[in-house]
Amino acid sequence: MKTKITVGLLLAALVVTLLYLGGVYILGLLVIGAIMGMWEYYGLLRLKNIKTMSGLGIAFGLIFIFLAYSERTAPNWRGSMGTVVTIYVFSILVIQFWQIVTHRMKYSMVDMAATVFGSLYIGAFMSFFVLLMNMSDAQFPHDRLQNRLVLFLPMFAAWGSDVGAYFVGSFFGRSRIFPDLSPKKTLEGCVGGMLFAMFGFCILSFFIKIPFFQALILGGVASVFGQVGDLSESAFKREVNVKDSGRIFAGHGGFLDRVDSFLFTLPVIYHYFLWFQPWKH
Repeated sequence: MKTKITVGLLLAALVVTLLYLGGVYILGLLVIGAIMGMWEYYGLLRLKNIKTMSGLGIAFGLIFIFLAYSERTAPNWRGSMGTVVTIYVFSILVIQFWQIVTHRMKYSMVDMAATVFGSLYIGAFMSFFVLLMNMSDAQFPHDRLQNRLVLFLPMFAAWGSDVGAYFVGSFFGRSRIFPDLSPKKTLEGCVGGMLFAMFGFCILSFFIKIPFFQALILGGVASVFGQVGDLSESAFKREVNVKDSGRIFAGHGGFLDRVDSFLFTLPVIYHYFLWFQPWKH
């Protein structure tokens, strides 16, 4: 337990430091994290005898992140996520065509589909953090605190919700849900995590200037999606019969174990700002 707490504090300090520095430092963290996450994902699939094209998958996963970051350095460039997906799918089909023509079937369509999914699940989802960073920079170019608090939203929705769920579940948890996926997860804990996220978002709303009621709803929705992300990764690990996605963090498992809920909160919060445009009211 002591090792787990120490590693957790060190990871938190690293993330906060890089978040404060911003820009290319956050990009570097995301790139390293995406590589680690996709490597773990493809490694787990190999346990099911799925031969993924790991190099191709990681490359396209990183392209999604760099594409989002290009909006900062080349805002007039007309690339889009749809363009990358089109090129990606075209590349997969060309590989399949070449295998048929040469009669060298190394990868099945299942292998290829699993490769693409890993890039989208980790690389594309992680790119939403860069897009959110771009939004925050445009809205608060001269206020570092407000700027960084916007980026803190998906983190709090994921990890703050986990903290709330842990404490509420520990003291009041009675009704176990999805015991096959997460034996310790309870309905009371899930609700507690959602309420904790809603409370935190309401406080943050005063600093980042978004409507209080919208922050209340957003905190609850983001928390729910984060918990779904956690359960989804648990289902995946159960499928391949492993407890953790990796062992890179002592006491905390692998990289995917730390970001499974975070990945699901990112598109929710980004699209909230994109669709509702709270700063224009």
